[in-house]
Amino acid sequence: MPIRPVLCRLLAASLTVVASSTARAVPGGSIGITSDYVLHGVSQSEGEAAFQGDAHWDFPAGWSAGIWASQVELAPRSDTWELDTYLQWHGALSSDFDLGASATHYSYPSDPRPVDYNYDELSLSLTWRDQIRVAANWTPSINLYSYSDGLASDRQVLTLEASWHRDLPARLDLSAGVGFYNPMGLDYASFTYGDATLAWKYGHWRVNLAWIWVQDGRHRQYSSGPAGGPLVATLAWVF
Repeated sequence: MPIRPVLCRLLAASLTVVASSTARAVPGGSIGITSDYVLHGVSQSEGEAAFQGDAHWDFPAGWSAGIWASQVELAPRSDTWELDTYLQWHGALSSDFDLGASATHYSYPSDPRPVDYNYDELSLSLTWRDQIRVAANWTPSINLYSYSDGLASDRQVLTLEASWHRDLPARLDLSAGVGFYNPMGLDYASFTYGDATLAWKYGHWRVNLAWIWVQDGRHRQYSSGPAGGPLVATLAWVF
């Protein structure tokens, strides 16, 4: 699955209990560490390890809401945090297909950069038998910066993703995905990224090993940070 929501968030989602059959909300979450926080194939932690955590509530009828956090390094030698709040819904269209929708607010408290880079994202996904997933993500307004061309204010971004997932013996599962990140109306800003991930689960523990690929810097001049990985290991405890 492409790298969003972040590897540790994907781990947390793997233990989420949909509470549509009960009359009360169910809490859940995760705490973990990853060797590199990667978003759309690009490192958000300058290739360094990052602590991450998630806390959420699952409500009846497929709804969930929560908050997710990770260490980031978005300016040289300046460690800070990304804080995401989200509302999600999942429901069955048929015995084979599931539909999902989400709204996420991405924020960066104590961001040392002089421009506000907080943004919102709306997502819609379709999943077939928990094996093949396609998704479209739309950001209505975001500030982007290029070292060569400067600030691009209030840009729309469309991200398209497709992924494949398969359960394996011995508590393992394998997934792979590709994505296309497209800021509207900017030259040298659109790029393709992908990953292949082997995961192992035991009780509350989750271990991921991901291989990351992203187009070179000429294609992503408005996406700060080095290429992620190429190998990323994540350890998390989910509850």
